[in-house]
Amino acid sequence: MSWFDAVPQFLLAVVLLFIPGLAVAVAARLSGLRIFALAPGLSVSIIAMSAVAAPFLGLSWSLLPVLGTTVVVTAVAFFAALLLGPKGKEKGVPRVSRPQWKVFLVSAASVVLAAWLVSRRLFSAFGHPESFSQTFDNVFHLNAIRYILDTGSGSSLTLNAMTGATSYPAAWHDVVSLIVSLGGGQIPVAVNAVNIVVAALVWPLGCIYFSQTVWGSRPAVYFTAAVLSGAFGAFPYSLLDFGVLYPNFLAVALLPLVGGISVEVLGLSAAPIRSRLISVLVLLAVLPGVSMAHPSAAMAWIAMMAPPAAYVYARIVVRSLTSMTVRRRLLTSAVLAAVLLAAVVVLRILWNLVRPPAEAAFWPPVETTGQAIGEVIASSAIGRPVAWAVLAVTLLGIYAILRSGRQLWLLGTYTVVAFLFMVVSSFPADAFRTYWTGIWYNDPPRLAALLPMVTIPIACQGAVFVWDLLLRSGTRGLGAVRRKLRVEPGSTATRVAGVRRAAGYTTLAGLLMVLALTATTQRANVRQAQDAMTGSYRLAADSPLVSQDELKLIERLPNEVPKDAVLVGNPWNGSSLAYALADRKLIQLHILSAVPEGTAPLLNGPTPAKDDPAVCPTVRKLNIDYILDFGHREVHGRDNGYRGLDSLIASGMATLEDAEGEAKLYKLHLCDA
Repeated sequence: MSWFDAVPQFLLAVVLLFIPGLAVAVAARLSGLRIFALAPGLSVSIIAMSAVAAPFLGLSWSLLPVLGTTVVVTAVAFFAALLLGPKGKEKGVPRVSRPQWKVFLVSAASVVLAAWLVSRRLFSAFGHPESFSQTFDNVFHLNAIRYILDTGSGSSLTLNAMTGATSYPAAWHDVVSLIVSLGGGQIPVAVNAVNIVVAALVWPLGCIYFSQTVWGSRPAVYFTAAVLSGAFGAFPYSLLDFGVLYPNFLAVALLPLVGGISVEVLGLSAAPIRSRLISVLVLLAVLPGVSMAHPSAAMAWIAMMAPPAAYVYARIVVRSLTSMTVRRRLLTSAVLAAVLLAAVVVLRILWNLVRPPAEAAFWPPVETTGQAIGEVIASSAIGRPVAWAVLAVTLLGIYAILRSGRQLWLLGTYTVVAFLFMVVSSFPADAFRTYWTGIWYNDPPRLAALLPMVTIPIACQGAVFVWDLLLRSGTRGLGAVRRKLRVEPGSTATRVAGVRRAAGYTTLAGLLMVLALTATTQRANVRQAQDAMTGSYRLAADSPLVSQDELKLIERLPNEVPKDAVLVGNPWNGSSLAYALADRKLIQLHILSAVPEGTAPLLNGPTPAKDDPAVCPTVRKLNIDYILDFGHREVHGRDNGYRGLDSLIASGMATLEDAEGEAKLYKLHLCDA
């Protein structure tokens, strides 16, 4: 299959991730880049909330609940904008009387540049549209999509019933399952289409929007943020390789747009906005999507926004207490103290509540504290090569912020994420570390993925600092030309041509800087991330999860195994992916799934009798008829047993039906009627 054959899946991914949100954004009278940058956050919220609501309304999971929710939210946005939006020309918001085609071209060009930088690496790493990650967690993610299609429910409240557990954030799975149901095709193709659209469009748009919210709408900001969005191996590439952590990947990709709208709500935006009330409502609308993509991202948002929120709070306190009478000052102090206390209490409750079980947060530290600090500064988290160009513009950005005193809170946000990464990657595995980073499973790559978001606006300011130096140099040259043309004779045409040539210096200098930044950031750091991902998606005779032979056998299962039959196999060796890839169910659909009651003897022995009363009721109830035997080569290189399957085969209770190399399908003759 070629990438051209996957165009329908890509178009569906773009439509699902942008159109519902665009409808809401237009109804809310948002403008400019905000419409497109915020659309994915709104769309994911609509899709995830639709999936939760559908079962309560008696609806199966399909496009219908999404359309209905889109209409409702769009109507709410329209009337909210009508009632709460500015009625006339708002202070600080210029009324535009001419088409902003230049702004549109700059925005579009910067997004196209970022999309090219990111997508070319993902196309190369994935290799083919039907490739899939050969990693531990992918067994759950691919099978969860099939489970949604089979059960007709994409609710985050019910998805984890597939493994015998409770709720699980299902926003990413909901999006992919809709593409499969609407466009057909293989689940891995839809997975890759969604991930490429998220990485190459959603993430860069959010980074550009966040940066222009902090620093203003300038071509320099747009282009440098675009280039920098593809300059980190830690994100978006790492989470498409390690794990694999697809839900976390979607959630982190949405964080920059949430950061941008949060800055507007706090009144710290350098770009004008029409209504802060509308911004508040938009923020409330995108947060459910982030939370149902992965709750840890919502907690990351809280941590990141703590410094700017504290800055705004302090500013309000100072202004209020220095311009009031004593009586009003006491009342205001009481109110502000109550607000602070409530915020601290809520934050403490959420920090303790929104985290995985302690036994799931088992990842150890991986380096020394000195290494962790160096990796933060050098944008080389988790042992990646130093990103020298990013390091340089980051340091310049810190200098520029300190020198100007503008947006100092951004350094606070950077410090918070740097602290969390330092703790998780280098502190001892104790209660202190778990308190601060257990929300992210004490897993260094998850927190490393947050570093690019807080580094990009700082590095962007550093690049703009250099851009401005070039611009001032060009302006001086332009002034000299103008002075020369005023004193020297010549035709009007000659004078105009001279001015245009001088003005062209600035454009050329800007273009050269973008090219230089692009060339210097696309080096070892991102190349290593791409190479690692390429290995994870490689299908070979010795692939860690599913080998070439095993995949060939899986692809023949629909012609050999009845659809209502259930297979038994060792989920650690990839056999459970027969559910996602061939629509044939096994008793365990994830490596960590609960073992159905009564089936343990089949998996681990002792070998049951042919009509064993302790086993046969379960075998008949679940309709277990086949063994899918992929041997004892497991995804992590260990051997978790499952010797009961070997015993069933050796005892003659199973006969060979098909084989491809060492991969075998057996018909189980147990509890025959």
